[in-house]
Amino acid sequence: MIKLCKKCQASKIHLFFFLLVLFSSFQLFSQNSDFSDDDVIVVSAGKIEQNVEDASEKVQVISSEEIRDSGAKTLSEAVKNLPGVTVKGASGGNPVDSISMQGFDSSYVKILVDGVAVTGDLGGSTAVFEIPVEMIDHIEVVQGASSALYGSDAMGGVVNIITKKAEGEGGETTFHANLNEEFSYMKSGNWRNYASATASAAGEHLSSVVTASFDYTPGKEKSAYYALAGGSIDYFETPRKRLGFVRGSLDWTDGWGKIGAYGLFSDSLQKSNFTATGFNTGATMEYATKRIEGGLNGEYAAGDSLLFSGFSSVKNYKLDTSYDVKAGEDSSVTDTDSDFLDWESEIRASYNFNDFNKILLGVNGNLETIKGDSFDGRKKQLLLSAYAQDTLSLFDEKLSVVPGLRFDFVPEIDGAEAKFMLTPKVSLKYSPTEDTAIRFAYGMGYKTASLKQKHWIFYHNYASGEGNFILYGNPDLESEKSQSFNLSAEKKIADFKISAGGYFNFIKDMITSVVTDSSTSPQKRTYENVDKAITYGGEASLSYKIQRFDAKAGYACTQAKAYDKESGDWEELSLRVNHRITAGANYLVPRLEAKVGLSVEWNSRQRVATGKDEWTPDYLMLGANLSKTFWDEKIEAYIRGDNLLNSKNFKDGTDGQNQEEYFGLKDGTTVSVGVRVKL
Repeated sequence: MIKLCKKCQASKIHLFFFLLVLFSSFQLFSQNSDFSDDDVIVVSAGKIEQNVEDASEKVQVISSEEIRDSGAKTLSEAVKNLPGVTVKGASGGNPVDSISMQGFDSSYVKILVDGVAVTGDLGGSTAVFEIPVEMIDHIEVVQGASSALYGSDAMGGVVNIITKKAEGEGGETTFHANLNEEFSYMKSGNWRNYASATASAAGEHLSSVVTASFDYTPGKEKSAYYALAGGSIDYFETPRKRLGFVRGSLDWTDGWGKIGAYGLFSDSLQKSNFTATGFNTGATMEYATKRIEGGLNGEYAAGDSLLFSGFSSVKNYKLDTSYDVKAGEDSSVTDTDSDFLDWESEIRASYNFNDFNKILLGVNGNLETIKGDSFDGRKKQLLLSAYAQDTLSLFDEKLSVVPGLRFDFVPEIDGAEAKFMLTPKVSLKYSPTEDTAIRFAYGMGYKTASLKQKHWIFYHNYASGEGNFILYGNPDLESEKSQSFNLSAEKKIADFKISAGGYFNFIKDMITSVVTDSSTSPQKRTYENVDKAITYGGEASLSYKIQRFDAKAGYACTQAKAYDKESGDWEELSLRVNHRITAGANYLVPRLEAKVGLSVEWNSRQRVATGKDEWTPDYLMLGANLSKTFWDEKIEAYIRGDNLLNSKNFKDGTDGQNQEEYFGLKDGTTVSVGVRVKL
C-alpha cells in the first residue's frame, strides 16, 4: 500500500472540506418555494435609476443583509465574495487593501459613494479599509471600462456605494436607531472590538441619518534578537489597526425634488511589520490617515419628463507614512507624508422623450491637488468633462441599446501639457424571453497619470534586496487608453439563476514602475508607459433561492499580459489571480428560526514578478456563522468563525512559504460574537 506523506494527507483533507462546502451549498432543501426577482433600483450602469434586471450592463448588487450575514466591517471585506472581484490585503498584515477587477489592479477601479469619487491614495490604492459598512444600503459593482460615464480611473470597473436614507411613514415623524457591538478573539491571542451606531429621523420633508463606528485591533508585539540588526528589536507579529468614522446627512424632499448635505470624518492608524518576504530587520510601518469631506447634492424635477441633478463636494485626505528600522537602541526613521485636497462638481440632466427613449447629459469638473515632502508647493491637475448618453428600448423592451460619449480635457496647469480624450461606449441588452438576458458592452477607457505618478519621490527602504529602492515620479507620462469588450448571459430556471460571461481588454501606454539603475543601493525606479498590454478572462455563477435557503457559487479566470519589445513576447503580469472560486449558503432553521451560513473563498497562486517563474502560495478561506433574532427581531445575537482551516492551503509558494507566512495570517482562526439592537 502506498503511504502518503503528512503534507499530502493534509492537502487531501483540505480539498475534501473544500469540496464538501461546495457540494453542501446545493444540497440543503426547504419545503416552501418563494423565489422572486430582487426589486433593486440601481444607478451605476447608466447614472439613471432603473431596476437591476433592466440595466443594459451587468450590475452585481450586494445588499445590506448580505453584508450583515458575511460579517463584513469594511468595503474590502464586503465585496471579497464576488467571483470576479479580487481583494488583496483584507486578511493579511498588509495595510493596503485593494480591489482588482478583470486583470486590472486597484488603481484602475473607481470607488464612489453616492456617485462621488473617494479621494486619497495609499500605495497606489484607494484606502478601501477606511470605508465602514454601517452607512451602506447596498453596493453596486460594474466591471469593465466605464470611462464614458465615470472618467479616469474607471478602466477596470466601478464600485458605487449607496448610503442609507431615512424615510417617513405616512407623513409622521419617525425615529430609528441601531446599535452593534462585536468582539473577536483570534487563535494568536490577538483580539478585535467593533462598535457602531446608526440613528435616523424622518418627517414629511426633512430627514437625517448619522452613522458612526469604531474598529480596533491592538495587534501583537514581540521582541527578538536579530544578529543583522545588532541587537534585540520589537516588531508587530500581527498588525495594529484603528479606525474611527462618523458620517451625517441632512435632506429636504418636496414635490419639486430634493436637496441635501453630508459630511464625514475618519481617523485611521495601522502599524505592522509584515511584507511579502517575511521578517525584515524589525521595520515598523505606520500608516496614519485623516479624511474630511463635505458636500451638497440635489434633484429638481422640471415637469414629468425633465430631471436635473448634481453634487458638489470638497475632500481632504492626509496620509502620514513612517518607516522605523530598529537595530538595538538605534533606529532609522523615514517619513513620507502627503495631503490631498480635491474639489469635484457635477450637473446632470435626463429627459424622457417617450416611453422608449431617455437622454442623459452631464458636465463634471474635478480639481485634484497634492502636497508632499518630496516636492515644493502644491501640485494641481484639473479634469473637465462633458458626457451624453441615450437609452433606447425597442421591440416591446426586448432590446435595449445605450450609446454614450464622453469628452475630457486636461488644461495646462503646473507646466503639464494640455490633453483631451474622446471615449465612446455602447451597451446592448437582449431579452428573448422574460427569464433570459444577453448583454454586450464596448467601452473605450482612459486613465490620466495621477499626481503621485507624476511628482512623488517614494523611499521604499524598509526591506532588503529589490525591496530597497527609490521610486521617482515622471511628469511626462502619457495617458493610458483601453478598448474593453464584455459579453454575458443570464438565465433563470425555476429557482436557479445561471450567469456566465467573458471579457477582453486591450491597453495602450499602461503605466508601470521600471528599474532604471540596479547598480545603486537603493536601486532607482521610475514610472514609464508600457507599449501595450491585454487582459482577458471570464466568470460563471450559479445561485439558488427559496424561502428558507439561498446559495451562490462562482468561478472566475483572469489573464493579464504585457508586450515586451526586446523579446517580442507577451509576458504574464505579476500578482494576478488566474483562477478564483467563491461559494456560500444560508439556511433559516425551522422552529428554531436561527440562520446558519457557510462561505468559502479560494484564489490560485500568483506570479511574483513579471518574466519570472516564481509563485505565491494559493489562498483558501472558510467561514461559518449562526444568528438568531429575539423580541420581534429587535435584537439579533450572532456568532461567526473565520479562517476555520487555520490558514491551511493546498500548495506553497516557490520559496516554500505557505499561506500563513506569505499573507501574514498570524492570527489564525477567529471567533466573533456580537449583538445588534434596533431601537
